[in-house]
Amino acid sequence: MNELWVKNGLVFTDEGFREVNIRVIEERIDSLVKNEGEPWKEESDTMIDASGCLVVPGFIDAHVHFNDPGRTDWEGIETGSRAAAIGGTTTIFDMPLNCAPSVTNFKSLQDKKKYLTTMSSIDYALWGGMTDTNIKNRHDLSQMSEGIIGWKAFMSESGIEDFKFVSPDGLKQAMKAAKEHGKILALHAEWDEEINKLTALYKNRAGMNERKAFLASRPISTEEKAVCYALELAAKYGTALHFVHISSAKIVGLIEQAKKSGVDVTVETCPHYLIFDEKDFLEKGAILKCAPPLRPREEVEGLWDCIQKGWIDTIGSDHSPCLYSMKTTDSIWDAWGGIQGVQYTWLSLLDEALKRGIDLGEILQLGTSNVAERFGIANRKGQIRPGLDADLVLIRLDESTVADKQSLAFRNAYSPYENKEFLLRIKKTILRGKVIYDDQFGVMKEKLGVCL
Repeated sequence: MNELWVKNGLVFTDEGFREVNIRVIEERIDSLVKNEGEPWKEESDTMIDASGCLVVPGFIDAHVHFNDPGRTDWEGIETGSRAAAIGGTTTIFDMPLNCAPSVTNFKSLQDKKKYLTTMSSIDYALWGGMTDTNIKNRHDLSQMSEGIIGWKAFMSESGIEDFKFVSPDGLKQAMKAAKEHGKILALHAEWDEEINKLTALYKNRAGMNERKAFLASRPISTEEKAVCYALELAAKYGTALHFVHISSAKIVGLIEQAKKSGVDVTVETCPHYLIFDEKDFLEKGAILKCAPPLRPREEVEGLWDCIQKGWIDTIGSDHSPCLYSMKTTDSIWDAWGGIQGVQYTWLSLLDEALKRGIDLGEILQLGTSNVAERFGIANRKGQIRPGLDADLVLIRLDESTVADKQSLAFRNAYSPYENKEFLLRIKKTILRGKVIYDDQFGVMKEKLGVCL
């Protein structure tokens, strides 16, 4: 019997932070035992001294693009999962696009599952893609639904040739199919027609700064129109809906109203919408290009208000890497839209919460229990309690982390978080009872991640 004790830490439980010791047997948490007597302060193969550390559940990132198979020169699950582990993430859900081919049929799903075996440092699940080209193939979608965490669709161009967006009519079919399969439908919600019109209006406007033109081509109204339409359909068909990377407090408010009216809907935002703003984009350019784009500072503050109101359900990194050359194009319009951030999701958010005086418990649940409950894995992940996987992260608040070039674990070593200092440090990341990352020794070479 393999046994591990994590002792002397301040442990985040469903009752808040508690001074308890964690007993792990095999891969699961066996019990939480009140810390009594003299603290034990010697590391061994069966005991970890967590003195001075917060011990929190391993983070679950429901939104990454690791581009494997097919575009491993952009990232790959080996480097992506390594970076995630360094950042305290123990489970990711990999999106169905940016790999090649995209996961839009049963064969591509099976091939991807087979390919990824033994390659990940952390546990993972896979999204399946719904597009205008596959939504009528009911048999194939039904087969896929058994092996995915949920469905993902775009309401605007995805930037990937073999992952077409769903038209307004196509979204009705996608809603029906997701409901039929009992799966969540996650949406990139921007209204394609409006984006196209505004792009044509601003792209070549004489005397207009290109970066300002890009921002003008994707205003909040493009999100609002898409979200309102999708909410109407979700209410009509009873579909479980999850909006990804919402960038505006106004849109979060609309989703909150729908929740209260009975729509089965949740909302995600991303660290870059909570840390950076449009001035940063105007200054730094393509390294901060994403869609929806970064918003004015008042929207950043509005999103933090929404978090404190409990209106935002999950945080996802939307880690969307590419070659550095794809960010250094002559025109902002040609640059890849995506941000490399999975290594710094929780460092940046917890750092920002501490600076704002926000209770860390309000932030932690957005990447742990909330995600696990929404996506049906709460019987294994998301909390520190007996019976669940022993996915744990040890964090010190009296040490800092500098995101220097040498510490970047992505395949392509660049990030908008580079040179930032975070006033906390991840000391260890534990996956199912095994230390997979230690800040002194790095990431474990053995790949322990499994497909959920």
